[in-house]
Amino acid sequence: MNLFELKEKKEDVKSDIKYYKNEIERLEAKVGLQAVQIKDIIISNNPRNNRENALLDLAQMIADLDEAQKKLDNLNNLANDKFNNFKEHNDYDRQIYVEKKLFKWSNTKISARHGISKSQIYRIIKKIEKGEKTGK
Repeated sequence: MNLFELKEKKEDVKSDIKYYKNEIERLEAKVGLQAVQIKDIIISNNPRNNRENALLDLAQMIADLDEAQKKLDNLNNLANDKFNNFKEHNDYDRQIYVEKKLFKWSNTKISARHGISKSQIYRIIKKIEKGEKTGK
């Protein structure tokens, strides 16, 4: 997996995690204590069925959230491994790309670490992205 795909995959997993957290919050509110009119209980069992369904959905969302967080942890470990590999092999361009795009470091931090200017950082990132999109 190249760096561009890794970045996209991490963003996808982060958006999934955000979705699961929002759904869990919504389902917890639905499952929580609520007042039900007696005539609704006598006529039909819908409030209870809805609550049971919400509990099942909540359990599934919690499981999905745990799985997504584990996946994000694995992707972060992979990004760190790639970064360390680039660091060991003195591949400064890819190292700067990882620092900027995956680790979301500021230009100032990268400049201080490598002694390069902001425009050089952007040129390196553009070169790496162009190379990865074309498959080089």
